[in-house]
Amino acid sequence: MMLLKIERMNHTGEGIASLDGIIYFIPKTIPGDIIEVNKEDMIHYKNYNRVLKYKLAESSKKRIQVLCPYYQECGGCQLMGLDYKEQLSYKKEKVQDIFKKYANLEISPNITGTSLYQYRNKITLQVENGKLGLYTQDSNNLIPIQKCLLISDKLNEIINIVQEKIDLFKTSQIILKIMQDKVMIQFLGNINKKEVIKELSDKVSSIYLNDDKIYGVSHLKEELSPYVFYVSPKSFFQVNHEGTIIIYNKVKEYLGKKNNQVLDLYCGTGTIGIYVSDNCKQIIGIELNSSSVSDAKKNIKLNNIKNMKVLKGSVGSLLKTDTYYDAIIVDPPRSGLDKKTKDTLLKIKSNKLIYISCNPITLARDINILKTIYNLEEISLVDMFPNSYHVESVALLSLKKC
Repeated sequence: MMLLKIERMNHTGEGIASLDGIIYFIPKTIPGDIIEVNKEDMIHYKNYNRVLKYKLAESSKKRIQVLCPYYQECGGCQLMGLDYKEQLSYKKEKVQDIFKKYANLEISPNITGTSLYQYRNKITLQVENGKLGLYTQDSNNLIPIQKCLLISDKLNEIINIVQEKIDLFKTSQIILKIMQDKVMIQFLGNINKKEVIKELSDKVSSIYLNDDKIYGVSHLKEELSPYVFYVSPKSFFQVNHEGTIIIYNKVKEYLGKKNNQVLDLYCGTGTIGIYVSDNCKQIIGIELNSSSVSDAKKNIKLNNIKNMKVLKGSVGSLLKTDTYYDAIIVDPPRSGLDKKTKDTLLKIKSNKLIYISCNPITLARDINILKTIYNLEEISLVDMFPNSYHVESVALLSLKKC
């Protein structure tokens, strides 16, 4: 038995301790905790050890009571035991450290928090042997759950109905979305359609089996005032409504008014482009996903937007250097911008580049390349995912003066 004191946290929310020159990584611990651990309850590597099981001997002053009974095992949250003010400080310091390491930039971002619980409008549940649940940290081991604190009471009620009333033995995954108090549920695999419709028709607005609608409406609608958006099963939409409004308002602020040509890359269902459309004479979106492009065109029509169009295709193939843009908005996947896109952006030399990112490491790496012609003017952080180590960033880059 040994005692370890948690000194700091890494970028994925694990506690870090050191003893006799050896580094230990311990999940679900926070700075100030003292833990008891046996040597057999860890994986030994050449330069560090990863602790799998431990006992909390002394709690940090930063620790708060964890309300979720699945927290220690579930892989969904890493920071639920940490006071929320400290969560925000951790995320800010993490991004500062990442930018120093990967872009050699000293930054001082502001960070905005959102609601700690019931903030998710979407949850993906795994199914094994007829049981619903979530995966453990860094594994595909299922934890059956009855309630998730990050989603609404209404979604939790539906989860319990599904688990108790529906045969799930031929189902692999269930996806739930809630928009404006309307619920869409999607079953992947196979189910008894009549049974599902009977049990859920008075609780949900839409039921899908794989890609086929078997009950209700084909889309949900979400409002980001004054705009309304269609959301289909395959379309991406931010999971935190409160945080989404904060991010989009920040993009609008960074964009400023009276822009002629604006480019919206990885535009998805057109939400950002539509939201900032009144600040532009013309806005062009590029998106690869067919379902998202279809929804984007419907959303443009739904909101009576006359100055936006969406092109289907990869950003790398459609992005051209022969047009000047007042501003370019990019919201790429976690992997960031591919090399071809970065090279093209360096040639276009837009006056402004607004970069939205869910991964500060790829953001910093991309900015490290883009900074050859751009200055990083400001970066704002939005805590879209309280209780987890994830954080959303919005960066404003401006073209350097010759």
